[in-house]
Amino acid sequence: MTLNRRSFLFRVPAVPLAAALLGGCVEMPLAPLRIGINAWVGYDPLVLARDQGGVDAQVLRIIDMFSNTDSLRALRNGLLDGAALTLDEALRLADGGLPVVIIAMINQSEGADAVLARPDVLQASDLRGRVIGLEKTALGAVVLEQLLQEGSLRPNEVSTLHVEAAQHADMLRAGRVDAVITFEPMASQLEQAGMRRIFDSRQMPGEIIDVLVVRRGIAPQRLLPLLQAWERGRQALEHDPAAAAALLAIGTDLSETDYLQTLKGLKLLPLDISLQELRQDEHGHSPLAVHGRLMERTLQRLQLLSRPVDWKTLIDDRALRLWQAGATTKGQP
Repeated sequence: MTLNRRSFLFRVPAVPLAAALLGGCVEMPLAPLRIGINAWVGYDPLVLARDQGGVDAQVLRIIDMFSNTDSLRALRNGLLDGAALTLDEALRLADGGLPVVIIAMINQSEGADAVLARPDVLQASDLRGRVIGLEKTALGAVVLEQLLQEGSLRPNEVSTLHVEAAQHADMLRAGRVDAVITFEPMASQLEQAGMRRIFDSRQMPGEIIDVLVVRRGIAPQRLLPLLQAWERGRQALEHDPAAAAALLAIGTDLSETDYLQTLKGLKLLPLDISLQELRQDEHGHSPLAVHGRLMERTLQRLQLLSRPVDWKTLIDDRALRLWQAGATTKGQP
């Protein structure tokens, strides 16, 4: 099985990962903040900041997880303090009773989430009677709903199979599934292998958003290294994309050129834009909550939320405001 870079990091060096997850139990006041990320190109600024030595491991640990499902499980079990997640996953996590807050909005998908199908599947309607592979996540269900609408298909006209992202290519090649709901860099890998892109997030504008989520109660000051790591990595990608691609493309089965092409499918958000999205007015309203309600309604329609989202308590912009105050003092934008 071909593994993407971060699934390899997760599966092979088990001892370092265990130490990262459990080492903080020795002295809780000094424990580093533990943040989980999975193999999604939209989280790569954090990888870049870490791998270029821009993260103090005594303060912050960016931990590679096999999938967002594993990040969610580790959060629930207390093995992580936070994670990079899709907005729908954050909403469901809070709905399930875990006290978490969104501290930043980090990217928007503009084609980087996609449905790749076997070459004989020309369009969504050709999936009638076929098998679709997808991760067992709310986002998978949301994209599946949109895909079925695109093809004028009813849910009972297709079969679904829950498949981890790292297995999508093998399942397609083996004929176990006829299409997969996946994301970059796996989507580009599959296209290079001859699979056909029949749907992507450009047909769902503004719906697929990634956020940083942490457990409620963590002091904003303690979150600053995480925000700074994101901004440092994002700026490195922006200012010298070729050098960043030389590092990040390793192990993805993509050339540096192809890796850079995958980045065109998403928008990486600077922290000042993130603050604009999270900043609440005197009534507790924020832009993130306004366009996040589309996802909320979709999840409610799919019966994936048990109650309305309390956006006022879910969104916490204090760490971003603290970052902005420090950036302004230093004369940074």
